Amino acid sequence: MEDFSTATTSHTGSTLSIQKVDGFIDFIREINEFLQKEDDLSPANRRVTNRIGRLSQQLRAYYSPEEVKAVLSHEYMVLNQRMLQDKLSQAEFLAELADSKHIVRAEDSALDIVTRLPYWTIYIALVSEELSTFRQFIRQDDRMENSPVVFVGSGPIPLTPIILHLFSNVEVICLDIDPAACEASCSVLEKMGLRTKVSVIMKNGAEFDYSPYNRIFVASLVQNKLAVLGQISRTSQSPLVAVRTAEGMRQIMYEAIDESQLNMQGWRVAARTWPDAKLVINSTLFLERVDNFAASD
Repeated sequence: MEDFSTATTSHTGSTLSIQKVDGFIDFIREINEFLQKEDDLSPANRRVTNRIGRLSQQLRAYYSPEEVKAVLSHEYMVLNQRMLQDKLSQAEFLAELADSKHIVRAEDSALDIVTRLPYWTIYIALVSEELSTFRQFIRQDDRMENSPVVFVGSGPIPLTPIILHLFSNVEVICLDIDPAACEASCSVLEKMGLRTKVSVIMKNGAEFDYSPYNRIFVASLVQNKLAVLGQISRTSQSPLVAVRTAEGMRQIMYEAIDESQLNMQGWRVAARTWPDAKLVINSTLFLERVDNFAASD
């Protein structure tokens, strides 16, 4: 199987290489068909982690808009993209679950172990950029300065909530619908001495009452993002929402949010962050309700 890289995906002008697109589809097909057959998607299965690592690396490369459109609209992707995302989501969940158990059982400082995780630097880069953007809005609204943050889809290791608290000293409420994720994250937070500052609630983000909160994050792996945003819109008076999405070829790994649907729900994109080719694979949209934005003008 050909290994795609930044060099092989460079282009001249807007010329679209059909051979290149077909080769990339073959690359995706090989990974997807392998993952669909594997019963063990945990990090103990090195064949799984190796293939997902290759995929993650290739999605960070440069692709022209024509190549992205050709790949994402390909019949194979239309039929199989959701199944691939589901397997990738399972693998990521199991990797975090395994890491959470290691953190809790180890004798070393929990914070030291967390900061040694291979994806710690990625989260630091992502959350730092998000916080920088958030603070631009906070300066415009003093009520948001010390208000709690809700994080929807926190998973077995609530890294983003932990970083949010450590970097801004705010209370964070984590929401997750998976019992194993909630149990694991509570154990990690207990080991880190953060249970009073970062709490965990087992709840569907599409059913939670956001009325006491106006700063909300929605994780990239949350699949019912529009339903969550609808519930936020109904229950929070003046929310600022950071929802993680994906751009370009990165949509193969993470579900992208349809911005036209956001407009139909009454949201406006007030700001956005872009992925870092070397580290961050997600983008983040910062959303305000249109009526709140109009009222502030």
